[in-house]
Amino acid sequence: MKKSILALALFAFCSANALEVQEFKGFAHPESVYVDESAVYVSNVGKELAPLNKDNDGFISKLDKDGKVVELEFIKNLNAPKGMSKIADVLYVVDIDILYGFDVKSKKEIFKLPIKNAVFLNDIAVLDNDTLLVSDTGTGYIHKVFLKDKKYENFIHLDSKYGGPNGLLVEKNTLFVAGYDPSDKTGGKIISIDLNTKKIKELSNKIEQFDGIVFDKDKNLLVSSWGKNLQGYIYILKDNKEIKLDLNPIKGPADMFFDGEYLWVPKMAENALIKVKL
Repeated sequence: MKKSILALALFAFCSANALEVQEFKGFAHPESVYVDESAVYVSNVGKELAPLNKDNDGFISKLDKDGKVVELEFIKNLNAPKGMSKIADVLYVVDIDILYGFDVKSKKEIFKLPIKNAVFLNDIAVLDNDTLLVSDTGTGYIHKVFLKDKKYENFIHLDSKYGGPNGLLVEKNTLFVAGYDPSDKTGGKIISIDLNTKKIKELSNKIEQFDGIVFDKDKNLLVSSWGKNLQGYIYILKDNKEIKLDLNPIKGPADMFFDGEYLWVPKMAENALIKVKL
């Protein structure tokens, strides 16, 4: 594909009160977005919407803050990369059953940690510069990873009634989790977990296929849901209510990122990415 096509931006205004949206096309089933001070990183599962296939066609794209593709296959030869987080110059990404770390300056792999019996590693949350939390939607486990020692332990195993842990978000002593049912039979829940006591609190009565979870600038939770028949949307949890953002249906709203002004949302089943001004 030509870079001009990859960097195509389309503006959509659904109504007088609609949010301002830019859309960028040309990805390969994008799953996760991470934004730092100078770049936007997008993980791509690959040519097929097959998040568990070890087919070596997954990659991470690098964009500028305007959404222009700098390098489509910035980091390549992955299988189905998903959630990402960055510490200093190291971009960490989960790929089915392995946690990788790549130096964004050299693009070299500098960290690799297989997670035994992992099925569907999905997202990463940073506890501190040495410790990550990693979700496995397929097994129900959230793992705690110690980077310096290249070791991990099982932090918590979620009951299936919450769905498999998908999106993760940490704020002080609380871990927020978006649940997803990989069997597609029911769904998951939005919960919080006390990092000290591991006490679980349900934050919504809804049971849906939840994916990404972030804060907005007012510390309201934003959670993406795949909905039904690939008619996905994004909720804002505010005043004990779930309010849908005024957006067109999204086919596969996956692991989002809010950079303080814009919400970046992968449209996983549409090979696109949207940038929403909040």
